[in-house]
Amino acid sequence: MAKIKIVTDGTADIPAELARELGIEVVPLLIHADDKVYRAGIDLTDEQLYDMLMSGHPRFKVSSPSSAVFEQLYRRLVGDVDYVFSIHLSTHLGSIYANTVQARSKVPASTTRIELVDSKSASTGLGSVVLAAARAAREGATPDEVSRLINAMVRHTHVCFFVDTMEHLESAGRLTITGSVLGSMQRIKPLMILDEGEIVPYERTRTRAKAIEGLFTFIEDFPRVQEVIVLFATTPEDVEKLLEKVEPIFPREKVQIARFGPGVAAHLGSGAMGVTVFEGFEE
Repeated sequence: MAKIKIVTDGTADIPAELARELGIEVVPLLIHADDKVYRAGIDLTDEQLYDMLMSGHPRFKVSSPSSAVFEQLYRRLVGDVDYVFSIHLSTHLGSIYANTVQARSKVPASTTRIELVDSKSASTGLGSVVLAAARAAREGATPDEVSRLINAMVRHTHVCFFVDTMEHLESAGRLTITGSVLGSMQRIKPLMILDEGEIVPYERTRTRAKAIEGLFTFIEDFPRVQEVIVLFATTPEDVEKLLEKVEPIFPREKVQIARFGPGVAAHLGSGAMGVTVFEGFEE
């Protein structure tokens, strides 16, 4: 049986315990603060990072792991495993995938195959793909089966979210929205989706209550739903409001609740909420 290793990055928002349990290599994001560089989740806990984020720390900045970090990891895995599936943040949202491409090009040829995957997603959208791949590998799936599963999960996993202000996304340069449209969105709480890995407007809502209703509508519009993850940054009290709406169409006890990792939250701002929907595969 082929030995398979799953690699991802800190934007996948996978709990550290679960990553360890499934043997997933998570390359951490880098946090720049007070003229020091910290590895998110290793040198600083998520709670510490959220405290810095919420306090408006003047020198708080998130950056991607370098190609050298990925190269070092790939070199360590070469010869130890047969296949590496390195699954990462959408290329439209950061430089991580480009860094993995550069890293792989520097790794000597070997019998270990390194397959790079642009998830076209982020947060638990990316995390859902990674977890499915890791579980399949642990259960004895072949590399071809894991590859097909990853590609299918990418196609059938969807993310919708809203933010309190467009300021953070705009300053991070993550929007491909024209200036005139962006200006009109500053006064509302727009719902956005990841479409082929790009952030695009989904629905214009003017209040937080309407935005939460929009998240429900996003879920409801799928003809079938196998998995729902509700995401929040700093407003856990709003999760219950969404769960009440979702309950008639999807079992409440099956809804997973997760917090945006601080690296993702830094680009969304406080008050952000979202949902990840896996629609399942047709029988």
